[in-house]
Amino acid sequence: MAHLIRTEAAARLELRGRTATQLLDGSTPGAGMTVRIVDVDPELPGSDARPLHVHDDVGEFIYLLGGSGVLHCNDGTIAAEAGQGVYVPPGERHKIVPSGAEPLRLLCVFATGDIAAGTRE
Repeated sequence: MAHLIRTEAAARLELRGRTATQLLDGSTPGAGMTVRIVDVDPELPGSDARPLHVHDDVGEFIYLLGGSGVLHCNDGTIAAEAGQGVYVPPGERHKIVPSGAEPLRLLCVFATGDIAAGTRE
Protein backbone atom coordinates (compact mmCIF):
# COMPACT_ATOMS: atom_id res chain seq x y z
CA MET A 1 0.00 0.00 0.00
CA ALA A 2 1.35 3.42 -0.96
CA HIS A 3 1.76 6.08 1.73
CA LEU A 4 1.50 9.85 1.33
CA ILE A 5 4.30 11.53 3.26
CA ARG A 6 3.44 14.94 4.70
CA THR A 7 6.39 17.05 5.75
CA GLU A 8 4.36 18.90 8.36
CA ALA A 9 3.47 15.61 10.08
CA ALA A 10 7.04 14.25 10.06
CA ALA A 11 9.18 14.02 13.18
CA ARG A 12 11.73 16.81 13.66
CA LEU A 13 15.05 15.79 15.13
CA GLU A 14 17.31 18.40 16.70
CA LEU A 15 20.78 17.01 16.07
CA ARG A 16 24.14 18.63 16.80
CA GLY A 17 24.64 21.39 14.21
CA ARG A 18 21.65 20.35 12.12
CA THR A 19 17.93 19.73 12.11
CA ALA A 20 16.40 16.70 10.42
CA THR A 21 12.84 16.14 9.27
CA GLN A 22 12.39 12.37 9.20
CA LEU A 23 10.06 11.66 6.30
CA LEU A 24 10.32 7.88 6.31
CA ASP A 25 11.68 5.18 8.61
CA GLY A 26 10.98 1.67 9.80
CA SER A 27 7.75 2.76 11.52
CA THR A 28 6.10 2.94 8.08
CA PRO A 29 4.93 -0.59 7.14
CA GLY A 30 7.25 -2.09 4.53
CA ALA A 31 9.75 0.79 4.62
CA GLY A 32 13.19 -0.68 5.06
CA MET A 33 14.78 2.74 4.64
CA THR A 34 15.20 6.11 6.32
CA VAL A 35 14.71 9.37 4.40
CA ARG A 36 15.42 12.77 5.91
CA ILE A 37 15.52 16.40 4.86
CA VAL A 38 18.42 17.90 6.81
CA ASP A 39 19.22 21.58 7.33
CA VAL A 40 22.88 22.11 8.28
CA ASP A 41 23.97 25.37 9.88
CA PRO A 42 27.37 26.90 9.09
CA GLU A 43 30.05 26.19 11.67
CA LEU A 44 30.91 29.50 13.31
CA PRO A 45 34.55 30.39 14.05
CA GLY A 46 35.40 29.52 17.64
CA SER A 47 32.36 27.27 18.04
CA ASP A 48 32.48 23.62 19.08
CA ALA A 49 32.59 21.97 15.64
CA ARG A 50 30.43 18.92 15.04
CA PRO A 51 32.63 15.80 14.82
CA LEU A 52 32.63 13.32 11.99
CA HIS A 53 30.22 10.42 12.43
CA VAL A 54 29.87 6.94 10.95
CA HIS A 55 27.08 4.57 9.97
CA ASP A 56 28.59 1.16 10.63
CA ASP A 57 26.52 -1.10 8.40
CA VAL A 58 24.79 1.14 5.88
CA GLY A 59 25.78 3.73 3.29
CA GLU A 60 24.29 7.20 2.97
CA PHE A 61 23.23 9.02 -0.18
CA ILE A 62 23.28 12.81 0.30
CA TYR A 63 21.60 15.01 -2.33
CA LEU A 64 22.06 18.77 -2.00
CA LEU A 65 18.69 20.48 -2.37
CA GLY A 66 20.06 23.94 -1.63
CA GLY A 67 23.36 25.63 -0.92
CA SER A 68 26.90 24.41 -1.37
CA GLY A 69 29.05 22.44 1.00
CA VAL A 70 32.11 20.38 1.70
CA LEU A 71 31.94 16.73 2.67
CA HIS A 72 34.74 15.80 5.06
CA CYS A 73 35.50 12.08 4.97
CA ASN A 74 38.24 9.49 5.54
CA ASP A 75 40.15 10.37 2.37
CA GLY A 76 39.82 14.16 2.39
CA THR A 77 37.09 16.48 1.17
CA ILE A 78 34.55 16.65 -1.64
CA ALA A 79 32.95 19.95 -2.68
CA ALA A 80 29.32 19.75 -3.83
CA GLU A 81 26.49 22.15 -4.64
CA ALA A 82 22.74 22.10 -5.11
CA GLY A 83 21.75 19.56 -7.73
CA GLN A 84 24.62 17.20 -6.92
CA GLY A 85 24.77 14.13 -4.72
CA VAL A 86 27.46 12.19 -2.91
CA TYR A 87 27.50 8.62 -1.66
CA VAL A 88 29.23 7.71 1.60
CA PRO A 89 29.86 3.95 1.94
CA PRO A 90 29.25 2.04 5.19
CA GLY A 91 31.94 2.57 7.82
CA GLU A 92 33.32 5.84 6.40
CA ARG A 93 33.55 8.69 8.92
CA HIS A 94 32.06 11.89 7.49
CA LYS A 95 30.21 15.17 7.90
CA ILE A 96 29.03 17.79 5.45
CA VAL A 97 29.19 21.49 6.24
CA PRO A 98 28.15 24.60 4.31
CA SER A 99 30.97 26.17 2.33
CA GLY A 100 29.68 29.67 3.05
CA ALA A 101 27.45 31.60 5.44
CA GLU A 102 24.21 30.06 4.15
CA PRO A 103 22.83 26.79 5.57
CA LEU A 104 22.68 23.61 3.51
CA ARG A 105 19.49 21.73 2.73
CA LEU A 106 20.02 18.03 2.09
CA LEU A 107 18.00 14.96 1.23
CA CYS A 108 19.63 12.01 3.03
CA VAL A 109 18.70 8.41 2.22
CA PHE A 110 19.76 5.30 4.14
CA ALA A 111 18.96 1.69 3.25
CA THR A 112 17.74 0.86 6.77
CA GLY A 113 14.59 1.63 8.70
CA ASP A 114 16.59 2.55 11.84
CA ILE A 115 19.65 4.65 11.05
CA ALA A 116 20.17 5.71 14.67
CA ALA A 117 21.02 2.14 15.77
CA GLY A 118 24.22 1.96 13.71
CA THR A 119 25.32 5.60 13.90
CA ARG A 120 28.08 6.90 16.18
CA GLU A 121 30.23 10.00 16.48
